[in-house]
Amino acid sequence: MRTLKCLLCGMKINEKNYNLNYHTFVKKNKENKIINCPFCGANEAYLDNEREIYELDIKSLDTESLKVLEKAMKLEVFNGEFYEEASRLATDEKIKKTFKELSSIEFMHARIHKRLGAFEKLPKLHRPDYTRHNTDDLLLREANKREKHAISFYTRNYVNVSCQIIKEIFNALSDVEKQHVVITET
Repeated sequence: MRTLKCLLCGMKINEKNYNLNYHTFVKKNKENKIINCPFCGANEAYLDNEREIYELDIKSLDTESLKVLEKAMKLEVFNGEFYEEASRLATDEKIKKTFKELSSIEFMHARIHKRLGAFEKLPKLHRPDYTRHNTDDLLLREANKREKHAISFYTRNYVNVSCQIIKEIFNALSDVEKQHVVITET
C-alpha cells in the first residue's frame, strides 16, 4: 500500500492506520482502496502525496472569516465532547465504539479549524449533563441532530467566509458530517 497524505488534516495514511475510525464511514476503506481519511473523514479527492496540506496566511483573513472559524472549532469540540460522553453512556458495544470514533473525527475537525485560524488552543467548553439521553436510541437521536446541525452550520456560513480554501474545507467537512447523519439514523 502506498502512503497518502490528507490535505485537510495533514495526517499520513498507511497500512497501519487506514482502517482507523472504521465505524464512522458509510463506505469503508480497504487496504488497496482508500476512500476516506481515517483521521478526519475527508474523501479521496483530498488524499494525495503531491499537493501540500491546505494552509492559510492568517493575515489575509478578514475578521468575519476568523469568527466563523472559531465558531466552527467550538462546534466540533462541543460535538467531540458529546461523543466522548455518549461512548460512556451507551450500552451496546458497537454503538459505544462508533461514538468513540466519532469523537476522534470531530476533534480532528476542531484541530483543522484551530490550525487554519492560528488559534492557540482548543477551547474548554461547559459540559452539559447528557444523562437525560438514557438509552442508546436517545443518544443516537441526539447525535443525528448534532450532525444535521453541523451540516447546516457549514452550509450557512459558507457565504460568510471570504477565503476559497475555507469554503472548500467547509464543503469537505460537510460531506463527512453527511456520512455521520446516515450512521446515526435510528
